[in-house]
Amino acid sequence: MHEKNNLGFRLRHRKELMNNRSKVVDTSFVLSLVGIICNVFHYELVLGDVIIYDGAASTVLPIVTTITTCFLVISIIMYNLIGIRLQLVTTGLDNWRLVINSKVIVKTLLEIIICSIHPIPYGNFTTPMLVLNPDTFIYETHQVPINAILSVLMFLRIYIIGRFLVVHSNLFRDTTVQSLGTLSKVNINTKFVFKALMSTMPGTILTGILVTTLIVNSWGLRMCEYYSFENSTVKSPAGSYLSAVWLIAVTFLTLGYGDIVPYSICGRVFAITTGMMGVGIMALCVAVLAKQLEQSRSEKYVHTFVQQINMDKIHRNAAADVVKQSMLIRRLRKLGYQHSSTDVIRHRRKLISAIRTMYKSSYEKYRLRENVVGTVEIAKGVTEVCDMVEIIKDNQNRVNKRLENLETSSANIQKQLDEIRNVLQTNLR
Repeated sequence: MHEKNNLGFRLRHRKELMNNRSKVVDTSFVLSLVGIICNVFHYELVLGDVIIYDGAASTVLPIVTTITTCFLVISIIMYNLIGIRLQLVTTGLDNWRLVINSKVIVKTLLEIIICSIHPIPYGNFTTPMLVLNPDTFIYETHQVPINAILSVLMFLRIYIIGRFLVVHSNLFRDTTVQSLGTLSKVNINTKFVFKALMSTMPGTILTGILVTTLIVNSWGLRMCEYYSFENSTVKSPAGSYLSAVWLIAVTFLTLGYGDIVPYSICGRVFAITTGMMGVGIMALCVAVLAKQLEQSRSEKYVHTFVQQINMDKIHRNAAADVVKQSMLIRRLRKLGYQHSSTDVIRHRRKLISAIRTMYKSSYEKYRLRENVVGTVEIAKGVTEVCDMVEIIKDNQNRVNKRLENLETSSANIQKQLDEIRNVLQTNLR
């Protein structure tokens, strides 16, 4: 018991648990991808008429999907158990009931339900679903295979990719970052890692999200539209993969040409979800692009300095034009030209324009000088002033100490002189 309360033992145990959790996450990541790939490959072979859905050749891939799903559920349970043990080690508690609450239970059950969704082998069950007839625009009830719906819902386990990236992130694994987060009361979690990745490599993250959304939603929409009209004489235009990709792309970009539209309820759910994701991700893309195009402080200084030089040049030229036009007007007046003459008016117009240019350049110089000074410069200036004040205080303290030493020395000298004078007076008497 004493060994378990030791800080070194807890740190070693915590490191071992984090390594075990990384291995479990790697396993669940591989199992989820294998299950999804087997499922997609199986349905693509069926849709391409390479194999028959109820044939013997089409039972191998569903069985592999089921086996990987079972192991995936086991790995998810192990991941949550390791998370509970990590929380016990971190908090120094000895009873697992102290860290279990309803939130942990609901989260674990939800993950198990999501990861256990997969097509049922040897099953050809159907369920009714509302479908809009493209010819009559009336909702009809069509029988849709349950396995087709389950194959689409299988993509919910794609969240494990995010967990895989978080667990293998240096920010999440580094002990120093964890300690700084604890001291600063900052949770080093998925949200923190995502923000950090968006700051360091925003283009890669957004590109990955865009490609994943396009592939997954296109395949899900294609499955919904194809199997909703499987036993009908009317076919949906989004039943092919290329048409589904086009529909998802224009919906994601919020264009909405309307040349291809979904007719099944499932397909319309995919379209609505894609539109909402497109609005959010496009906003992130605009924010990242604006940040990338923004000048750094050094670039801003250089650009402002060049602009100030140009404004100085314009101001000098305008001042020279003011002097020049004033002298020309004075010369014309001495030659007898009237104020209303054409030559005098032309030079007066140039004089007014030069004065305006001079005032405008002065205002632009002042505005540029104000734009250069920002919060960083103000903070830097305040820090420099505080440092100068501290230096002045130190110098003043040194001067005061020297003055005190001088006063002490003067008092000692005066005392010695008084003693010498008293001795001399005594001897003279």
